[in-house]
Amino acid sequence: MNDSDHEFLSKLRTIRVNRRALLKAAAATAGGAAIAAHASSVAAPPRLQAAVPGSSNLIPAGKYGSATAGGAPKKGGTLIYGMEGPSDILDPQATGCWLTYRVTYQIFEGLFTEDLTKIDQVAPPLVGRLAESWQLSDDKLTRTFKLRQGVKFQDGTDFNAKAAFWNLQRMWDKKASQYYDRANSYCSYVVDVIKDAQVVDDSTLKVTFTTPFAEWERMAVQSFGEPLMISPAQAEKLGNQNFAQHPIGTGPYKVAENVPNDHITLERFDQYWGPAPNADRLVFRQLDDPSTRVATLRKGEVDFILAPPPDSVADLQKEGFVILASNAPHIWYFAFNLKDPIVGKDKRIRQAMIMGLDRERMCRELLKNTATPAYSMLSPATAGYDPGYKPYPYNPEAAKKLLAEAGYPQGFETTLETSTAGSGQMIPVSMIEWIQRDLKKIGINAKIKTYEWVSYIGMLFKGRPAGTGASQLSWGMTSNYWNDIVFRSTRQPPHGVNYGFYANPQVDKLLDQARSEFNPTARANLYRQVDKIAMGQDAAFWPICNDLNIVVLSKKVRGFVNPPEEWFQLSTPWIA
Repeated sequence: MNDSDHEFLSKLRTIRVNRRALLKAAAATAGGAAIAAHASSVAAPPRLQAAVPGSSNLIPAGKYGSATAGGAPKKGGTLIYGMEGPSDILDPQATGCWLTYRVTYQIFEGLFTEDLTKIDQVAPPLVGRLAESWQLSDDKLTRTFKLRQGVKFQDGTDFNAKAAFWNLQRMWDKKASQYYDRANSYCSYVVDVIKDAQVVDDSTLKVTFTTPFAEWERMAVQSFGEPLMISPAQAEKLGNQNFAQHPIGTGPYKVAENVPNDHITLERFDQYWGPAPNADRLVFRQLDDPSTRVATLRKGEVDFILAPPPDSVADLQKEGFVILASNAPHIWYFAFNLKDPIVGKDKRIRQAMIMGLDRERMCRELLKNTATPAYSMLSPATAGYDPGYKPYPYNPEAAKKLLAEAGYPQGFETTLETSTAGSGQMIPVSMIEWIQRDLKKIGINAKIKTYEWVSYIGMLFKGRPAGTGASQLSWGMTSNYWNDIVFRSTRQPPHGVNYGFYANPQVDKLLDQARSEFNPTARANLYRQVDKIAMGQDAAFWPICNDLNIVVLSKKVRGFVNPPEEWFQLSTPWIA
């Protein structure tokens, strides 16, 4: 076990919030000398501010997240989360969204993870989990993992190099009997670069790659396709499609009950290899409606919620509830449909739509400063994020002029799409109605279509038809490689999630360079170039705001950390 692992496990035993104002890099890892050598520090971007009327700043000075009070942890009890939408299936390799990862993160583990107890860095640092250490070869094409010994799956079977190899094959090797095409689809950005894998001995796994991939470790801890370790015995017993009904991992909690569209209950896994979590049980209770979430919290039926109605936050704080915020890697954005005969044919139309929305006022008046205006497609909590880059600020008169130049002096009609709720979606209906009103002022008649969250995601990633001008999504990652996922031309439906059909050869070339660039400063600069082309030159996307990931907790909840990430670990919280 290396030093960063000891520090991480120590923090899992008790939370003590570090009050020192340290500004550190996002790229630190725990992967041995070779990894540490190329994960050098980068300058931290300025910290976003979280201010709610009538309250002090919600993110402490020098921090990128926030935490409740600590103290001596108390064991036992049930911690209930009023979750803002449905979880997808509980097969981590074959699913994707922040809501689902908040559940699966407690059940499953990967070779490494983000230390979600850290709030003093731009992004949570990488630390070993099922891998105690790993080394990168000089040619950047081989990673060798030393695996943690003595780890059991929740069905009593052993985790070892053979189990890790089996899991990689399930996601990557089409010739393997356990290969699962859905897992490959979700985890493609991690496994498509794997050339081969080899079990060296019971605790050593070697993986070779087709190309150098600087952010492979960081991408392996993301939520869209979660390359976490599942029990081979359970998957072979039930089959790939049925595994999610009775999932088995190595994490601190195991599934006790899963009632779709109602609740999921987890209970402590007593044979867990690491420190025992504090709560006996976790309940994820689905509460789609924001007002219902707040009412249920006030009645004491849940212990914490996310995404409250923005205008309720100040009152909740006055009532004694604890409000936490973080600079999470969140972008609430639209991808323009570049196959639409109006919006897609002339970038002046897209520029006009972007300039026709007053994002500053929307964040101030509708969202009550629980979010900040977004102008870039680079996420906060990444090395490439630059809050000073603001193409196309609000200018309705210039927007009207652009529409006239594009041949639409009287405006035009189009359709905007969003969900009614969902992972990171904030208050999507109210937000899109605000946008509709602003666009009306420059002559654009925007019709609105809304959908249930899981159905919307499935429909969205098939691409959108003509007549739909733009479709909204909330996303982002602590890796700038996320921009490769949403920008690259080869990732258009049905081969990926570039659902606006964006394509620019220059962008693809820069993305290739960024993937293989191990110097974090140079890599961040490449991604900034990509963003300036996609946003400034092509106006292919429409970022609206960066949510500050508000969590509202009962004052009896202690040890909860809201890191600069879209999910959290639930081993340290307890009920006082």
